[in-house]
Amino acid sequence: MADQTNFQNYMQASAQAIEKELQVFSRSWNKQTADAFPELQTDNQRFTDRLLGGKMLRGTLVQFGYELVKTKSSKAILKPAAAFEILHTALIIHDDIIDQSPTRRGQPAMHLHKNAHYGVSQAICLGDLGISQAVKLLSESDFQTDKKIRALTYFSQIISDTILGEMLDIRSSHTEKPKEEQILTIHKMKTARYTIVGPMTVGAILGGADETLLKSIKLFGEHLGIAFQIQDDILGIFGDENTTGKSTTSDIEENKSTLLLTYIQQQGTNKQKELFKKYYGKKGITKEQHEIIKKIFIENGALAYSQKYMNKLVSKAKAVIPQITKNISKQELLHQLTEALVNRIN
Repeated sequence: MADQTNFQNYMQASAQAIEKELQVFSRSWNKQTADAFPELQTDNQRFTDRLLGGKMLRGTLVQFGYELVKTKSSKAILKPAAAFEILHTALIIHDDIIDQSPTRRGQPAMHLHKNAHYGVSQAICLGDLGISQAVKLLSESDFQTDKKIRALTYFSQIISDTILGEMLDIRSSHTEKPKEEQILTIHKMKTARYTIVGPMTVGAILGGADETLLKSIKLFGEHLGIAFQIQDDILGIFGDENTTGKSTTSDIEENKSTLLLTYIQQQGTNKQKELFKKYYGKKGITKEQHEIIKKIFIENGALAYSQKYMNKLVSKAKAVIPQITKNISKQELLHQLTEALVNRIN
């Protein structure tokens, strides 16, 4: 495993700068809301509070994408980086409603409220507002008009791809036996393009990247992003809630389609399939039932298969790195990024 110190330092420094930009945005947006609609101030504050304190992965990759083209960074890239973090916060609010997840980052999910309908309704609206504010902030960034229009067009496409991926994911959860190919398409649309390809590409576009570089970023990001999602699905079952800040039963209860599940459906014994039919997708799953599912994933080989598939994609992503940049230090950061995403424990 590669030493990730340089990437961790890079990400920490980037996150601090992006957070300052988000604080400026939050103060402005909260003031506008308080002045015009004081009765919405509390709900709006709940959204902006969620913008702060995260790892800022997507924002960091916007900055890094820009620096793949430019020899040094610029303060101007911080608004587009912050825009991606606002988009991320908005989309996970919607995602938690869809998944009926009770927690996010160790806190109650945004839609939870003593009045359930009020909580869900306001959370949907706040998510929608967040998406519009993300587009607005990117449009206000200090870049040449042609680059900004190109970046905004691509940003809008990423939003569309992510929502389409979510819709496919919802559909697959209501399909008795989704195929592996369908799962991988969802991972590419919902995760890879939104988490890796999108941020890096927006940054690179604003830096003036040519099509050759953008194609290499897409290839790298799709391989890595799918691997990232496979790992996320594994952690969704086998992770530590105290570490991940997310329930380890919510994926089971929503009948989430993953490589783990498709492998069981294709390779499982009749007994294993019957147990999954009994427990997978069941609301209010118990600790004992959760342990039964984990044990089957291990004994059947589904966990090992998913990990092997993930590692294959990681190798493919790493093979693309020399096409993205000839700069040795930036290549090393890309290698460390890859290791950080797939070897994480949270």
